[in-house]
Amino acid sequence: MSTMTPTRLIDDLNVLHASFVEGVNRAAGDGDLARAVELARQYDLEATRMVAEREGKAHLLPLRTRTAA
Repeated sequence: MSTMTPTRLIDDLNVLHASFVEGVNRAAGDGDLARAVELARQYDLEATRMVAEREGKAHLLPLRTRTAA
């Protein structure tokens, strides 16, 4: 019987963050700031979703972002 130790939320968030940093940096380096901003927005959404799911709060999703008035 194999038992897997669940990963810690912070470890999974660090992996997620690292995966997006590379893409954001590449887009910014290519001068594609719109893509960099979109990737940063996507990271925020995925990180929020990850936390909500791990904390049993997924029923509160989807989150809506506020726009400047």
